[in-house]
Amino acid sequence: MFPPFNENLAKTECLSLMEKLDSYQSIDFYAIENGETPNPKLSLNHLYEKNLGIMFGVLVAKDDSGNTHTLKAFSGQFNSIWQVKTWTPPLLDENAFNQLIKDSDKEIHLLTDKISQLEHTQKINKSQDKIDITLDETLKELKTKRKNLSNQSMKDIFDLYEFYTFNGSKKKFSCLVNEGELPPTGCGECCAPKLLSEAFRLGLHPISMAEFYYGPENKSSTKHHKHFYPPCDEKCSFILPHILGLEILYQDADICVINKQSGLLSIPGRGEDKLDSVTTRLRFLYELSPQSCIPQPSVHRLDMDTSGLLVLAFNAEAHRNLSIQFMEGKVDKKYFAVLADSIKIGDGVTVTKTLGTSKPLEGDIKLKFRLDVENRPHQIYDEVYGKEGLTQWRVLSLEESKKAIKCFRISKSEEIDLIRQRNPVVEYTPLTGRTHQLRLHSAHEKGLHSPILGDDLYGYGKGNPSENKKAAKRLMLHSFYLSFIHPSTNEKLEFWALD
Repeated sequence: MFPPFNENLAKTECLSLMEKLDSYQSIDFYAIENGETPNPKLSLNHLYEKNLGIMFGVLVAKDDSGNTHTLKAFSGQFNSIWQVKTWTPPLLDENAFNQLIKDSDKEIHLLTDKISQLEHTQKINKSQDKIDITLDETLKELKTKRKNLSNQSMKDIFDLYEFYTFNGSKKKFSCLVNEGELPPTGCGECCAPKLLSEAFRLGLHPISMAEFYYGPENKSSTKHHKHFYPPCDEKCSFILPHILGLEILYQDADICVINKQSGLLSIPGRGEDKLDSVTTRLRFLYELSPQSCIPQPSVHRLDMDTSGLLVLAFNAEAHRNLSIQFMEGKVDKKYFAVLADSIKIGDGVTVTKTLGTSKPLEGDIKLKFRLDVENRPHQIYDEVYGKEGLTQWRVLSLEESKKAIKCFRISKSEEIDLIRQRNPVVEYTPLTGRTHQLRLHSAHEKGLHSPILGDDLYGYGKGNPSENKKAAKRLMLHSFYLSFIHPSTNEKLEFWALD
């Protein structure tokens, strides 16, 4: 995962933290600095005795008055201790966690003992060619019970986690996942979510954050003593977008690239209820950061219900450069779309590849359309007054479709339903940038004559979506690829929003 904030200032603070760790050989800074005897359980000897290292992190932030604050954190527990004075607290209640583990572990251990005894008996029976159907069924039932108990224990643990978001609101982990699913194990225990949650709880604006590894090299040799590392992909990439309000894939002094979630506006709309957007969230996050942010950083847009890649500019020069690239067609974009019906080739479609003699696989769509002034923002086909939109399309294979569907971040059951129904999944490459181009090219009878699933403007489910099997909880359109030239370095940058 790319660091969401500039690391320079925080790295300087990290070097000071390393010096303290080397000098104190303990994380009980409060006791040592106040002339008290440090807690022996907080000694760094613990790391070397157990041959393990730990991540430390520092966040530099400012309050509304411009005063600087420095927060520090360690990942997970330190020698079974969650909270240490002067360090950022965990995202859960330590006492509640310990009690829950104590209760669930007791039941799980009792079941494990029973299973071990019965497995021993089963082994003896097999050696004697004895068949005990009752024993086999009992074993199966006990293992199922243990599995269910373990899963429930994990769910109960995640229910303890709470965090603060960029706007100061408080959320539970349980609201972040679909029913029956769990976040990645250990999610929320890394330094980054601890630091950011605490900063937002205190009403601070993050300006710099960095993390380093301290202790013996890990078993996979991917972490080394006193080396700096970005937030991890496995755990932090799940929780940080919820804390920050944006999934930040890249940022530097000039630009920021995000993976926008479905349901979020690209820019503010009219009215108090439409102020929340990518633009407003970005401006808030980087309000006091070194790169700061111009009033309107948006270079291009995605429909509110469309998810995927957006590039934004922190300064006017970068904005001008990127805007020209978009105007001149020098920016490459690709989308995944799940269609509601089988494809029916219209007059505006050219097929360049087929499967056998009948099934179209790829080609071009060329249609002219314009705004329906009496039904904004709806677009209508107009051969006379419309502006031409050009799109390349390709039908994905089953294996490609499975991977594409994961990008929409719907529930597992919804993924399975789509695969079973064999909804066509299409890769779109728009060569022009007309409003609702892909939605119209999909739905119109002169296009592919198959609306994008979940499209409430051009598709099904306009009346009563709950009774329409072709409706969906979201618009199944996702911008998964974006390529452009960096406005300062002239380097070609490529980004993918793939799960």
